[in-house]
Amino acid sequence: MKITPLPLFLVLGVGIIAITQSLFTVDQTKQALVLQLGQPRGEPRGPGLHFKIPFIQDVRYFDSRVLSIDPPSEEVVISSTNVATAPAKEISSEESTENDAQKNVQIEEGPSIDKVSGEPIIVDTFARYKITDPLQFMKTLRTIPSANSRIENILNGSTRAVLGQTTLGEILSEGRTNIMTKIRERVNEKITHDQLGIELVDVRIVRADLTEELRASTVRQMKSQLNERATERRSKGEERGLEIRSTAEKEHDIIIAEARRDAEIIKGQGDKEAIKIYADAFNVDQDFYSFIRSMEAYRKTMANPQTRLILSPDSAFFKHFND
Repeated sequence: MKITPLPLFLVLGVGIIAITQSLFTVDQTKQALVLQLGQPRGEPRGPGLHFKIPFIQDVRYFDSRVLSIDPPSEEVVISSTNVATAPAKEISSEESTENDAQKNVQIEEGPSIDKVSGEPIIVDTFARYKITDPLQFMKTLRTIPSANSRIENILNGSTRAVLGQTTLGEILSEGRTNIMTKIRERVNEKITHDQLGIELVDVRIVRADLTEELRASTVRQMKSQLNERATERRSKGEERGLEIRSTAEKEHDIIIAEARRDAEIIKGQGDKEAIKIYADAFNVDQDFYSFIRSMEAYRKTMANPQTRLILSPDSAFFKHFND
């Protein structure tokens, strides 16, 4: 009896289809669940080649990589606790011109944006998570968009709760890392409680900025405080400048007076010495001394060509010319 090829081809075709439907591969970036009538069968499958019952069981793939979520910016009210101001610093001022003593001057801390508290700020966060339990993930969240939406709600609530106990100065300081750690732990606690099958790997505060109204108000306040400090510094500077100028003028007058006194003393000593020299010269040779003094008188009197003298012929003024 001769066998027709059609049934054979049909058997081979069904066999090939059954084999292809029985085998499936899982990529390195994926993890898979085998479902039978919508119910999971066995543990999640990792990367490699796996077997399932054809036509009865189905495969559901889940991403095994770290996924990211970037919620939109939102306004968060930070803590109203007053930020502790830093102690005033002491520095040595310039030496006093009168007693050369040094004074300790306190420098007040200037206005800073870190002192803003109890006000809403704009916070932009970024988070990364991964699917740790595909079966639980499928039962609760089912899809990535649904997971992102659920994580956004939890993340926003945790961020508000943590930042509500945090000041802006702490957010902008090195303590920001601890704040992000608290948010991540709080989110993971909620995820574990709700059995979502995921784990938050990291949370980052990308931006923490003031609102437009608060920024303008803060800038105005800072300008006002800086203007007050500048006015106070200028008044102190003018007072100090007046003190220095007064001291300098006083020292100038003292130095000039002492110099004039010394000059008069020296001049008196010079006149005394000159008189003594003249007296000694007069006692040595009275005629020569009289001649020298007359020559000096002629030189001073006749220095100007316009000078005219009207004297009698027997005047003693020209006695040396008669000789």
